[in-house]
Amino acid sequence: MLNRIARVLVISISLWLFIRIFLFQTFIVPTNSMNCTLLEGDYILVNKLAYGARIPITPLSLSLSNKSIFLDWIQLPYWRIPGYSAVKRNDVIVFNFPLDDKLPVDERQKYVKRCIGLPGDTLSIRNAEVFINKNKLPETENVLYNYTVSTNGNSLDKTITNQFDAYMSQNTFTNNFTFFLSTKNADSIAHLKTISSVKKNSIPENSYSPAVFPNSSEIKWNIDNFGSLYIPKKGEQITLTAQNLIIYKRVIEMDEHNQLKVKNDSVFINNVYTRNYTFKMNYYFTLGDNRYNSIDSRYWGFVPENHLIGKASCILHSSKEIPFQNQKQSRSFSFIK
Repeated sequence: MLNRIARVLVISISLWLFIRIFLFQTFIVPTNSMNCTLLEGDYILVNKLAYGARIPITPLSLSLSNKSIFLDWIQLPYWRIPGYSAVKRNDVIVFNFPLDDKLPVDERQKYVKRCIGLPGDTLSIRNAEVFINKNKLPETENVLYNYTVSTNGNSLDKTITNQFDAYMSQNTFTNNFTFFLSTKNADSIAHLKTISSVKKNSIPENSYSPAVFPNSSEIKWNIDNFGSLYIPKKGEQITLTAQNLIIYKRVIEMDEHNQLKVKNDSVFINNVYTRNYTFKMNYYFTLGDNRYNSIDSRYWGFVPENHLIGKASCILHSSKEIPFQNQKQSRSFSFIK
């Protein structure tokens, strides 16, 4: 009897581990950076078959709820089983946070964002609008921007405040209100009789933010005016310059494990003088749909391919409605777009 129970337990645990490692994994959305596509606390399904399952880099690991216990004295090289799809633009992806350098890659904090830039793309953001290879990127319907809503009087209609109060602030001295809105909802509000104007806000181009990648005063970008930026592609070669070394230094040193030194105008990689560098991996650029409340690639740079966990494919359970849309139907068991 005990042997039979033990056998059932071993089989059950083995099956659970197989599914979790190679097929699917669940994940709880930790923040509101993906509003309104995903809400904080949503319980989602991560599809590992899509991009191919990553073989555990730290095999001696046990996940307990949102925490993990692991031994890092055995670490395997990165390898991924081929998937049935490459990462596509606008996919919602789950990945390990690239800057957790003290932890093994597969034990780093999990993030969920929308993939905007693919390997080999050149990305730029101008006045909060994203351009890929000089073409404006069509936005998904749930992307939120910063708007100033001005009224004809000193207060908003109650139906508006009831619908949007979670993301509203008011300038005490004027009839201006700040909202995080989708383009569709901004257009809807603009047609109301009590509204005099709806203006999309963006940070001026000449306003430098030190928190924004690559975190250097020599490249003065901000979250609304960013780039242009080439996203590394495996096998592609770049000519190294003083400026692009600021951008790709971490990729060369930390992600691809090279020793980089600069002496005067000369670049040495692994103690060999070079003028060029060939990337060993593919990289991705991500944004949160809640553009002004998201710590994403605009702040920390690229997502290396070995950090990819899988595609966020389905909301298994959600106890919340989507803000701004008055949706009463359940969001549980709905596909993620």
